[in-house]
Amino acid sequence: MKYRAVLKENELYWVGDDEFRIQSGESGLYRRDTRFLSEYRWELDGAPLNTLMQHLAYPFELHQVSSNDDLGYLMKLGVERTLMLHKNGVQDTLNVQSYQDASYQIRLKVNADFSDMFQVRGYGGWERSVQAEATQTGVRFRYAGQDGVTRHTEISCDPAAVWDGEALNWQARGNTEIQIQIHALLDGESAQEMDFAALRSEYDQHWQPKVTLQNEKDQEVLFRGVQDFRSLLFETRSGIFPAAGIPWFVAPFGRDSLIIGHMTVRDYPEISKGILKYLADHQGQKLDAETLEEPGKILHEERIGEFTRTGNTPHRPYYGTVDATPLFVWLCGEYLKTTGDQAFIADLLPGIEAALHWMQHDADPDGDGFLEYIPHPVGGIKNQVWKDSGDSVFFEDGEEPDPEKPIAIVEVQGYAYAAYRAAEQIYAALGNTAQAQVYRALAHDLQQKFQQHFYWPEANYYVHGLDGDKKPMKVLVSNAAHTLWTGIIPEQYAIEVARTVFNSGLWSGWGIRTLAEGSVRYNPVSYHNGSVWPHDTALAALGMWNYGLKQEAHQITRALFDAALQAQDRRLSELFAGYTRKNAPPVPFPAACHPQGWDAVIPLALRHILEHSGRTLEEITRV
Repeated sequence: MKYRAVLKENELYWVGDDEFRIQSGESGLYRRDTRFLSEYRWELDGAPLNTLMQHLAYPFELHQVSSNDDLGYLMKLGVERTLMLHKNGVQDTLNVQSYQDASYQIRLKVNADFSDMFQVRGYGGWERSVQAEATQTGVRFRYAGQDGVTRHTEISCDPAAVWDGEALNWQARGNTEIQIQIHALLDGESAQEMDFAALRSEYDQHWQPKVTLQNEKDQEVLFRGVQDFRSLLFETRSGIFPAAGIPWFVAPFGRDSLIIGHMTVRDYPEISKGILKYLADHQGQKLDAETLEEPGKILHEERIGEFTRTGNTPHRPYYGTVDATPLFVWLCGEYLKTTGDQAFIADLLPGIEAALHWMQHDADPDGDGFLEYIPHPVGGIKNQVWKDSGDSVFFEDGEEPDPEKPIAIVEVQGYAYAAYRAAEQIYAALGNTAQAQVYRALAHDLQQKFQQHFYWPEANYYVHGLDGDKKPMKVLVSNAAHTLWTGIIPEQYAIEVARTVFNSGLWSGWGIRTLAEGSVRYNPVSYHNGSVWPHDTALAALGMWNYGLKQEAHQITRALFDAALQAQDRRLSELFAGYTRKNAPPVPFPAACHPQGWDAVIPLALRHILEHSGRTLEEITRV
């Protein structure tokens, strides 16, 4: 089942097939890690609607025109439909135009299984006893969960429908309008009104691109990215927070949200503020071997569904990431640099100091100055970096490092360097010059050690990582190009990194492959061993731009915009296959999120590069 048809607002999101029907697989109406609708599809006289046109007016609003038959000249019933999501529920309006003097039946097949998101994804489950009760106007589904929470799906209809045990039914003649309202509720919640006019106004006034690009097609990509970014936001007690992606990752994530914050802080600093506040409020306080919580550590992922609440996953929250903590400190510095909001950063200072302490102690178990992780045994994440699949870290012969010893990955050292530089700036701004000098020295020392241990002179590049015995993993991966973004690579070596990217099997024409073509384990349709991840490629472009490699940054940016332009919806996918660019669109990755947070913000983050070019590598090298 294809699940590219998505609507979202706040915590609520709709995942359907290509015609927005909920009927199989992962499709559903979701909220807070629970599927509140597992079936939702219209029928006319016992047959499904034949969609003639559909248009996404906003990320929360769909318009469809359909008929009762797939041949236009046999059409007896025409249908215009508007499906909209609001933070308080769903509204679905069906207008049926009859072109014959005869009665017809309208039927809406609905069901709610209340499956947890992890169970929808195949992590195992249990039988649920769901009660379906007819109401005066529709139907109510109810499930008492094993976590002590009762969940409800309430469907009300105007005009009232007859519930027959599997569908809502209307007998009609002539033109008919039906309005459905759906509310996904937890214990103690009640149905609230939905103000769609205010929601449209918010999008129209506050979520339009702030710049106009020269090419109108590129502007469409920028527009879609900004609108998707807004749609992925959801409310928390700590502020607004961006979801990582749909359908699987509408939840707080550390690494994903922080990278999104870095890419948008100059345009939307209030979102970064919400990210920082939430992560500081959920910062590690104690030692927990199951969740990998440690004092000062920033979470990887938090889930609040029944499956997690009953102890079947460690995501309550889970802290299995080595990179979220330095990204947190670094974003604090970028937020301060952008806003000058010293009061907010001063309030966060205890959390910043706890994070810095974790980086220098808990994250460096062998005391060599590098941030490291030890793979989590069964039940957790093996590789606790952005390439978190189990097969993504290995030596040039394909062998993997000892899973019981610490592993240091290249871009994580760059994040630590940038975090120390940010700490220097924060302490200087707050008047503590002595502490600022401490972190300036730490950054300098780390850069020196990094160059000594990670530089790979034979390849004019940097190794993927070091194992517990400091043996380098000499594999051509995208990570070193990504590391340019952090500033840890000396300027003269940045030129070499860029040259290697374009003159090796790393460059696909659409972006930078996660693993160079021809390497051991290379597969263009792998998750992290040959695919292209647009956010990874975009961070390399930002790094090249910062080093003055503007022509190279422009080439990468142009490729990413071109990839988005190949998509009908003008979206960049979470990742695509690493096949070489030819006279055809990029090959999609089968299970990519769509939309995805850090890809939605790429056009926003790279727009300044798109409009400029600069010196080439050859010109810089000759200077």
